[in-house]
Parts: sequence; C-alpha cells; structure tokens
Amino acid sequence: MKKIVLALTMVTPLMMFADVIPAINSKGGAQVLPEGKLKMGIKHTQFERNSMFDGTNEVPNRENLDATANITVVGLHYGLSPKATIGVMIPYKNISATAKLRTNDVAIDNKGLGDIVLVARQVLLPMGEYGFQLSLDGGLKLPTGATNGSFKKAPTIANGVDTPMPTQMGTGEFEYMIGLGVTKMVHESWEVDAHLSYTYRPKAEHDYDFGNALSLDLATTKSVTKQFNIGVEYNFTYNTKTDMGEDTNAQLRAMLPFKAFSGSVGYVTPQVEFLPFGKPKIHFGVGVSFLAHYDVKEYQPLEKERFVARVGYLF
Repeated sequence: MKKIVLALTMVTPLMMFADVIPAINSKGGAQVLPEGKLKMGIKHTQFERNSMFDGTNEVPNRENLDATANITVVGLHYGLSPKATIGVMIPYKNISATAKLRTNDVAIDNKGLGDIVLVARQVLLPMGEYGFQLSLDGGLKLPTGATNGSFKKAPTIANGVDTPMPTQMGTGEFEYMIGLGVTKMVHESWEVDAHLSYTYRPKAEHDYDFGNALSLDLATTKSVTKQFNIGVEYNFTYNTKTDMGEDTNAQLRAMLPFKAFSGSVGYVTPQVEFLPFGKPKIHFGVGVSFLAHYDVKEYQPLEKERFVARVGYLF
C-alpha cells in the first residue's frame, strides 16, 4: 500500500493522501485536489461570548453581554491542474446578542449572507520530489455581506448617530489574503500540516477598520481505523487594533462590549473524523476548540469554546 501511495504522489499532489483527512480548521496545509475533481464542504461553527477580557486577564462583564454566533460556510473547490486548486467559500451568519449600555437595553438579531471569499492554491514543491509539499495561497474577499439597513445597530448614543459594530454581516470592503502551506506524510496514515496566512483589510464602511490579521495553523491527523481519523490542531491569530471610525468617540469605545477582535489568541482543537465507507469520498468531522491563551489589546469579548462540525464530499 505504501508503494502505491508513493507512486500516486509522484504523478500528482493529491488533496487527500491515503485515507487521512486534513484537520478541521487547518486549511488543508499544502494539499490540492486532483485535476478535474470537485469537492464540496460544509462547515458549521457555533460559539457564545459572555466573558470579557482585557490584556491577559478575564475581567467582569460590565454590560452583561450575552452573544451567540452560528456561522455556516459552504465551500466549493476544483482541481484546475495537477498542481493548482481554485475555490469559493460562501458564509451565512446568524448573530444574536443582548447587553445593557448605560440605560439602554440592546438586543441584536442579525442574520444573512456574509462576505464571499475566492481562493487559489499553487503547489511550489511537490510531495513526490521533496518528501513534503509546499504551496502558495491567494485570496480575495468580496464585500457581499450587508453593512447597514438590513440589520440592527447599537442605539443612537454616539453623538446622535448609529454606531457600527462587528455584528454586521460584512465589512463593506475588499480584503486581500496571501498564505503558505506545508504538508508532510509521516507515513501513509499520519499527516502533519502547517499553514501561515496574512490578511490585509483596508478601511471599510463607516470608516471602520477591522485590523489586519496574521494566522498560523499547526495540525496533525492520524487514521486509527478504516472509518475513523483522530487529530489535534493549534490555531493562532494576531489582529491589529481596530478603529471604529468617526461614529464612535473614545469614551464610548471603552464602554462598548461589541468589538472586532484585536490582539493575539490561541485555541487547541481535538477532533474526530468519520469515513462511513472507509474512503475520503464522503466524510464527517466534529471538533471543539478550547481557548488556550490570549493577550487582547483592549476590553473585549472572547469565546472560551468553539464547536465545529463539517461534512465533505469529493465528486
């Protein structure tokens, strides 16, 4: 079996080596689809934010923020050539929150299409020649998500105007992404992936700056039976400080619990994958991301756990 897998990798850098599925948040390391193959994936993430943090400390939730997010992403990827894959990711968001701002009780229930992302991956160093695979990624986020009108905002307490918040469906601006991925097969049933990416975000609607982001994903997955994989990954994100624009003064900003993330945070995600037919043609995965460390730039909420589920189908 090992000789067969090696022979296949010499011909084309496959997306799934043997029967091992890449980790649930890992971006697949450096893997690509075989030429002419189409893959559909659906990933759902759910988390709650009812805890506040400042720097490296958890602090009192002064505004009694209680927020829940459900985000479903449908991804379609196509093997354009033996070394290139293109794709599109379409998110749907459902965000609800309650809080008390001064004498105002705030209730938010926003749902709708988010910002669609176009992605492409090109293999630079193929597995068959180097014993590992290295890829270059590029991405473009389109401003398809609503930024005003179709969702609720904060009350008019900022100089008599509505205050934009990160609960909106999109940023109202294009974003640009670049990344590097690495995949190494320790043996036919054990995979190690790494992915580093940078996102540049210009100022968006309402002069709101969501901050640029640097992300690192380290993951390992192993096939333990023909039908089950287990894995664990580490997900790190650093985001520059956000700017809520002219609608929000410094005093109000310090009080608002609704903020886009800024600072650094790391999560550890154990997971399991089920391959009902013993092959990666269709697979189901579940994982839980636990907050491992954080250092945020200002008073803001974080989720302590994220619950993730996905299904993938290779046509």
